[in-house]
Amino acid sequence: MDNTLKCIIVDDEEGAHLVLKQYIKNLHNLELAESFYTAVEAMGYVYNNRVDLIFLDINMPGLSGLELLETMSDPPLVILTTAYREYALEGYKYRVVDYLVKPFNFQRFMAAIDTVYSRLRPRMAIMNEPNGVADAPAAFVMLKVEGEVVKVMCDQIIYVRSWGNYVKVVTQQSTYLSPMTTTEIEQKLDKVRFRRIHKSYIVAMSRIRKITGGQAELDDGTVLPIGTTYRRDLLDNFQ
Repeated sequence: MDNTLKCIIVDDEEGAHLVLKQYIKNLHNLELAESFYTAVEAMGYVYNNRVDLIFLDINMPGLSGLELLETMSDPPLVILTTAYREYALEGYKYRVVDYLVKPFNFQRFMAAIDTVYSRLRPRMAIMNEPNGVADAPAAFVMLKVEGEVVKVMCDQIIYVRSWGNYVKVVTQQSTYLSPMTTTEIEQKLDKVRFRRIHKSYIVAMSRIRKITGGQAELDDGTVLPIGTTYRRDLLDNFQ
């Protein structure tokens, strides 16, 4: 698979076009195929041409960015570009891999592109396998936290705990309370790297130092309970 991604810009702001064009120009693995100022203009192009990645604004006159994605049964990968952080979470039911809140700098742009390639890497690795099917685990989860949308990298998550009508997500740097159930966040996490060990706890398997009786001790000294229902599965997968 050619590692060069054909991308398009769909944004009604001239300033966004200028910034994105300059950033794309700086990367040899991105090729700007076209740029559009309305979603309607972009629609026909996407249907008739190869597009690997869309830099897509949400709020545009006529057809919004999300409405454009609604028309596609198999949309390209998408990086949302928006001035409104609260709208970003709406896009994650599509193939949105990241979002850029305007104004954004080149470092933040590069982080988004790295996320794109981390999503594509497993697929690239099996292109020579005739029956291969690749699904890359998500590199991050988006959490609603105190009225904002926060991006949390999965490799930073230590464990998740049910906390009333919320989940408490404990990472290396911070702790987040987000209004969702443990089942909902479990569906967002990689099933190999994370394991439910109790009805109220999900843990990163790499963080477990030892299992003693009905408890799992993590590498930071935290001790979590192991539910009877989950004990056998945990032991079978603990290495």
